[in-house]
Amino acid sequence: MSLKLRLASRITLDSDILQVLRTSLPLVIVELVSSLYSIADTYFVKNLGENAIAALGISGYIFWLVQAFFALFHTPLSIAVAQSVGAKELAKARSILGFILLLGCTLTATSSAILAYRAPWIIVVQSNAKGLTFNYAVEYLRIRFCGLVIAFAAMSLDVAVVSAGKTVYSMISNTVGLALNMFLDPLIIYGLYGFPKFEVAGAAIATVISQTISLLLNSYFILKIGLIPTIEVKQQLSTIRMLNLGFFSFLERLLFSLGNNVYAGIISRLGDLAMAAHSIGLRIESLIYMPGIAFLTTASVLVGQKIGARSIEEAKNIGLKVIKLGSTIMALLGLSVALCSYKLTSVFAPNIEVQRLASIYLIIAGLNEFGLGLTMITGGAIRGAGNVIAPFTINLGCLFLVRVTLSFLLAPMLGVIGPWTAMFVDVYLRGFILYYMYTTRFNKLVKRIV
Repeated sequence: MSLKLRLASRITLDSDILQVLRTSLPLVIVELVSSLYSIADTYFVKNLGENAIAALGISGYIFWLVQAFFALFHTPLSIAVAQSVGAKELAKARSILGFILLLGCTLTATSSAILAYRAPWIIVVQSNAKGLTFNYAVEYLRIRFCGLVIAFAAMSLDVAVVSAGKTVYSMISNTVGLALNMFLDPLIIYGLYGFPKFEVAGAAIATVISQTISLLLNSYFILKIGLIPTIEVKQQLSTIRMLNLGFFSFLERLLFSLGNNVYAGIISRLGDLAMAAHSIGLRIESLIYMPGIAFLTTASVLVGQKIGARSIEEAKNIGLKVIKLGSTIMALLGLSVALCSYKLTSVFAPNIEVQRLASIYLIIAGLNEFGLGLTMITGGAIRGAGNVIAPFTINLGCLFLVRVTLSFLLAPMLGVIGPWTAMFVDVYLRGFILYYMYTTRFNKLVKRIV
């Protein structure tokens, strides 16, 4: 290879890495901020005892299940906006955004009323929680369900902003929302400085208020980048067809959330001690895997934009760079958390028993992060290429056949360590399968939708 070609190759490599970092670094902050939302709630309610922490853990799994509905709209929105930007067809992106906002907000408003009414029944089915834990979970979930439309609209606009490549704007709106949430949490939970005391319900109220502010900021950024939502009748038929992509992602997240709720149910039935430790460990771990979501989103956006520009080989190459960089960073972060597990859990644990068990979770989870990064980021790159069926099949197959099945078998013998071991095996298996498919069958996975 001539010196000129080697220099051109090095320049292209540096340019790709810089593009990955410019896109992903603001998203790392966004995802850290997102994880701090739940950590802030856990931190501020810990003085209310194990019941409060367990209630937040139960509510978190249920709300995650409900948010699977958002994927029906957000997956096609993300792919379509990214590919439209790559193809330089912003009018299509504006029309798709307008239709998804209209349809999604209408359906979310209807479902939120039903969910708020049925919250007690949902909690009993998911966890069989009783007493104070049950009461706290009902109060928290009903408030979050009432704010579901606000959450959907804010997230939809944020997805559009990120898919257009304007990740700094997303960082700003999410950081402002978190700062407000952390400011309001202690005031409303404990009734400080004349504010009413709502206990666990106060954490939910603070979250809804902060999401409202994020919605207003995202609306301003949408106007600024020229993605003002429109409703064009001619475009809506193709938009409806794009919802097929969303259907598989929705079904994947729904079934994945159901599987995780079964998994959480196995743990919750081992007692409040096990569930409190699991909840604390999971929320601390989110500081690691939320950056993984940032790289997942980066892979999806950059691969999608290259596919929109009809640059298939460039799409595959830049996706691989995101996968390798993101998985390596997650592995290093995971090792750091595993080494500091006992110290980290002391901040959130209400007693020594919970702290000891939560630190064991963090050791297992920390060693699991490379596999989790491989799974998340490779799946994001495949979805950005327009294919949602491959991640759907692999993720669900491994979840139910490995994680859930092994959890049932190991829990009676190993206690809560059994389900955590099942999680470890499941994540690495999914990661290796997805990476093999991406590196060997990328051209067959590609689907251009705009």
